[in-house]
Amino acid sequence: MLGFHSEAAGRGARFVDLVVGADVNDALFRWDGPVYTPQQYQQMLHDQRAAVQREEAGWFADTVTSAPLTARVPVDFTPESVPFRDPDTGAFDAHSRRTLLSRRPRTVEGWTPRWGPLHYVWSTPHWDWAAAVIDADLDDDAVAQLQQQLHPGEPVDRQRRVPGR
Repeated sequence: MLGFHSEAAGRGARFVDLVVGADVNDALFRWDGPVYTPQQYQQMLHDQRAAVQREEAGWFADTVTSAPLTARVPVDFTPESVPFRDPDTGAFDAHSRRTLLSRRPRTVEGWTPRWGPLHYVWSTPHWDWAAAVIDADLDDDAVAQLQQQLHPGEPVDRQRRVPGR
């Protein structure tokens, strides 16, 4: 091998002047440092970063505030895609990069999608609904606002928050 480069490590070496048969000091090929598997090394980096983050969060709590910081932000549920549409029933699955929104005809037991993120389900007289925001949570006011935009004035029942998987 006249050279190598590891993309993952961003390191490499190459031989500029190759001399075949030259005497080489055996100490050049001895490693007495720690040896880690790639998994062990990644875990070590993860643990180090977690320790730094804990220290940084502690500084913020001590210096600025330790109270939870929450803010209401608008979430656009306008679908970018509606991959499932049932023209016979009106059921649909819609989503954007940050949201999920679905509707099915109302059933006696209610409908709960098997979504990964935390989501909300509710029913109106004719429909079972579900909505979620990826990597965020909606509060009761936000869910009520969404419901009024989707089905203004319709009564809502069986509303509940469904933990993500």
